[in-house]
Amino acid sequence: MWQEQLEKIKNFSWWKWPIIITAIFAILALSLWLLSVNLNQNYQDVILPKVSIGGNSVAGLNYEQARELLQKKVDFISRRGFVYKHPLKEVVVYPNVSAIESSDTSYSLVSWELDKSLEEVFSWQQDKSFANLFVKLLALIKGKDFNLQYQWDSEQHLVILQDALAGVLTEKKEASFNIVDGKLNISKEESGQAFDLKAALKNTEKQIATLENEDINLQLQTSEPSITAEIIKQKAEEIVNIAKQGKIKVVFEDFDWEIEPSIWNQWLILRNNDHDLILSLDKELLQKYFELREISQTIERPVQDAKFEVTGGRVKEFVGSQAGVALDWDKLIIDAEKLFQNSNNEELLINLTVITVEPKITNNNVNDLGIVEIIGTGTSDFTGSPKNRIHNIGVGADSVNGTLIAPGEEFSLLATLGDIDGEHGYLQELVIKGNETKPEYGGGLCQIGTTVFRGALESGLPIIERRNHSYRVSYYEPAGTDATIYDPWPDFKFKNDTSKHILIQSRIEGTKLYFDFWGTEDGRQVIMTEPQIYNIVVPPEKKVIKTTDLEPGKIKCTERAHNGADAKFDYSVLYPNTTEPVLTTFRSHYVPWQEVCLEGVTQEELDAANNATSTPTGGAGENATSSSDLPAQ
Repeated sequence: MWQEQLEKIKNFSWWKWPIIITAIFAILALSLWLLSVNLNQNYQDVILPKVSIGGNSVAGLNYEQARELLQKKVDFISRRGFVYKHPLKEVVVYPNVSAIESSDTSYSLVSWELDKSLEEVFSWQQDKSFANLFVKLLALIKGKDFNLQYQWDSEQHLVILQDALAGVLTEKKEASFNIVDGKLNISKEESGQAFDLKAALKNTEKQIATLENEDINLQLQTSEPSITAEIIKQKAEEIVNIAKQGKIKVVFEDFDWEIEPSIWNQWLILRNNDHDLILSLDKELLQKYFELREISQTIERPVQDAKFEVTGGRVKEFVGSQAGVALDWDKLIIDAEKLFQNSNNEELLINLTVITVEPKITNNNVNDLGIVEIIGTGTSDFTGSPKNRIHNIGVGADSVNGTLIAPGEEFSLLATLGDIDGEHGYLQELVIKGNETKPEYGGGLCQIGTTVFRGALESGLPIIERRNHSYRVSYYEPAGTDATIYDPWPDFKFKNDTSKHILIQSRIEGTKLYFDFWGTEDGRQVIMTEPQIYNIVVPPEKKVIKTTDLEPGKIKCTERAHNGADAKFDYSVLYPNTTEPVLTTFRSHYVPWQEVCLEGVTQEELDAANNATSTPTGGAGENATSSSDLPAQ
């Protein structure tokens, strides 16, 4: 029998094999194509099986269902916070830092990019390429987990955690020294303990990335000083000899200043340099002295971009551009260290050097920039704002006024505003960090962010970065059309995609703020829908925080509580010579604003209250109900 089969194979024509192989591949290709069509049809609007985001299954859900599932987990973390526990102290850090005066000044430490995360999933799923089909088939077998996208101000988070834990443990103490009447006095080092905040932040980020929220146990670690009394003794002769060398003379151009030994001796420190300790100067003390003696003010000059205004149809400069000059502090320190390493100095002389900072916008050819008409105007109303807020709005508006944006350039509001502090004219207000209140600058600047956002929309410009407020703010109704900013993040950014420059001019009329965008119309058409507001959520019950920032017995409350909600609107721009508009949907999620009252207490009462703190479970907020029948407040 086998001989007959072998004979048949020998007699089989060789030319038939290519046909058979081609047929097999055609059948496979057809099968794969049919499978691809079936997947694309059956899962056109819902997510494929075994797909997750940050470990959270979203399989079989449409966009809105998946977003709701993730948002509920985000809201739970927003209410409960990140809880750090140790027998000596318990600390809660909330993703949203709340202000006392207004929800406007509240800002986020953590912001989850739910829409970007979901868009990545749907973009992958809607990719109908042959190569992506195999990836989808593998996902059906093994599953596929997408990263949950988020932004996290880990540095600010760490600062809040450190402030809350300050004084709980015995901290390490570096050995130090001072020189009195030419004699070296040494203070001995002390070992200490520290919380392992690096591990705590690592656990925090894991919770942010997965939306799994549980207590984080704080671990202790021994903290040993790096500078000991023995090390200082070994360098005692060197330190004393340097301290005896007399005055330090600093020179810049035609100016010179002399610093007495009794002053600069107190700046001496030991600094690690390539595993060796060298004598250096305390930079902070040095800078304070230069400011006190007005040395810095004599030398330094702030950078100034040119600013313009439109008068009589012509663009006119009202602030000229000016390069900035700043002292090179690092080089000053290095030069001082070199002096200290040389024991044969005839005199301690340091020539000060500066760094030049060039302006981004100069005053060249201002009337050839295409600034001929208003292409859009943003407006908002700040009726009812407290005095400090109104003041800050004026300062911020002046900073933006006259800003020039070149074609193709990206506008950053934080970069335009510059430093937000008392030196630049801003006033403070209290914010809640953990269970403490801290004064911060810049309340009201989100009025600037919101108004610029609206002006950019009216001008048909692409929005690069925008984040809504954590809470719904009465100044920015209708909900969904606001933009929050906080240095260093979040920022508000848009791009000038026109072929001409854009000039922003600000004006305040009564309690209304306007930003006029000047440029050249290019025929683009802008359509914006009215915001749709849904998923109304009632706020938690009133919360009371004890503080020593108020007189004992005095009570100060935030603005009244108001509901949380979701909002969205469509923004489309039809460019000239195109048939399809560019469509963007702006989505906003607002956490319910809880009324918070500060109660003034003594330090003893505050310490007792902090020691009695128990782990929060979300309280009334965790069981807050959602109803579209509730009125927005």
